[in-house]
Order: sequence, then structure tokens, then C-alpha cells
Amino acid sequence: MKLTIAQDIYDDMVKHCIEGLPNEACGFLAGPRDGSASHIYPLTNAAASPVFYRPADREMIAAFSDMDQNDTDLVAIFHSHVATDPYPSPTDRREAHYPDAVYLIVSLTDPDAPRTKGYLIHKADWRDEDGKIEEVDLVIS
Repeated sequence: MKLTIAQDIYDDMVKHCIEGLPNEACGFLAGPRDGSASHIYPLTNAAASPVFYRPADREMIAAFSDMDQNDTDLVAIFHSHVATDPYPSPTDRREAHYPDAVYLIVSLTDPDAPRTKGYLIHKADWRDEDGKIEEVDLVIS
């Protein structure tokens, strides 16, 4: 699978992650179900933590409402790792509740050279603690 992200949306995502330092940042990307992201929803990390993220409830609900009104779908959930590589942590895998969404991780181990990778996390049930990780090809255009 591949996910195409417009350059301006990608840049906004990385900027939001950098602005969230020293904590993790998070948000959604939305678009048609064709493997492309056309809109970004930067969200507040209500956990305010450098090792965990939890999107602010009201912002998350507003984002889903906006997606419904604009006939778009959640295509990716993004968050930053402030001190580790862009690979799903055990917490990321446990908290992966959207099987069709790509999980994007922006590594800020070097904020001057962020690295981003995307994954699908396949679970038999959303309550499972772990899942099979499949890397997704990212195309920034």
C-alpha cells in the first residue's frame, strides 16, 4: 500500500510536530479513500507527554464532524516520537484502534532532519495488545 501526501500538508504536519516539543504532537489526515491525504487536522495532545499522545476529545470530535461534512475519511493518524525512531512502540500498537488508517510517525530525534514513516497495524480485534505491522510507502508530492 502507499499513501500520497501533498507537500504542503506534509510540511504542516511536521511543523505541528516540531511545535509540540518537548511533548509528542498528534493529528489526523483526511481525504478520499484512494490512498491520498488532502486535509490536515492538527490536534492538541491532551496527555501533554513526551512519551504518549491522546488527541483532545472535543478537537477529535470536531475533526470527524468536519470529515463527514466534507465527505472525506480518516486516512492517517500522525504523531511524533521526540526521542526514538519512527517505528510503532508497544503503546502505539496497543492503542491502534483504526485498522484502515495509516499510522504516521514523525521522528524528531534530530528536529532539523525529521524522519517520517507510515504503517498499517493489523489486529484481530481492536482490543488486542499487539498487531502485525506493515510499512506503507509514503509519497510526498
